[in-house]
Amino acid sequence: MEILLQEWVSAKGFILFTIGLLAAIIGVLFGAAGFILMPSMLLIGIPIHTTIAVNKFATGISALSNVVTFVIKGQVSLKQYRSLLFFSSLGGVFGAFLAVLLSEQIMNVIACISLILGFIIVIRSSTFIVKEIKETQEQVTNKLIPFAISIYDGGFGPGSALMNITYFLKKQYNYVKAVELTRIISFSSCTGAFLFYYFTGIVNWGIAIPVSMGSIVGSFLGLKIIPYIKIKWVHLILPIIFFLLIVQIVTDLIK
Repeated sequence: MEILLQEWVSAKGFILFTIGLLAAIIGVLFGAAGFILMPSMLLIGIPIHTTIAVNKFATGISALSNVVTFVIKGQVSLKQYRSLLFFSSLGGVFGAFLAVLLSEQIMNVIACISLILGFIIVIRSSTFIVKEIKETQEQVTNKLIPFAISIYDGGFGPGSALMNITYFLKKQYNYVKAVELTRIISFSSCTGAFLFYYFTGIVNWGIAIPVSMGSIVGSFLGLKIIPYIKIKWVHLILPIIFFLLIVQIVTDLIK
């Protein structure tokens, strides 16, 4: 325990906290936490599977803090979305299982294909319908897409929240509600994936804790900023982030 405390209060611990903080803010606002978190952790020498496991823990904790806030404020009813929670957690477990079996190169290929498909969807949508509509359980009837995204999230992750935000915007949710539902899915998929990584002994607590603390702080800051986000900014920023993520993955493939 003493060794862990020394790691958490060290310069490396501060760097990890900062990475988690910035990643969570970007993740809440635009669904691209992986664009900051994973490359940054790989850059400081953390192995790929350990990075993914820590990413799932940190993202899951920060998403949980958001979900608790939503429930307390009455913005979200978890009972209403219990099937979405079930399928996304199952997808997270399945994705983590595949990640342990697959090589890093194959994982990068899968990530690249998924992000290119998401990029095409965003580009082809000249505008999102973001009118306020009555929230009902039947509003989200297709669980297959969130389930598939959760598999990708559990096994790799970068861009998964962005894919979910895009999906909910296409389903005619307003941007704030799309973010809320995406955080619910992120919590359940990351929890399922993390539990699998934990029981396979991949988690490094010396890394996971400072990143998670930064993620919690960043997630609350991100929620404070969301009401000031203009939808025209989203139209501009979403395809840019998709493109940058694709460039990052392709760069890893050709190294």
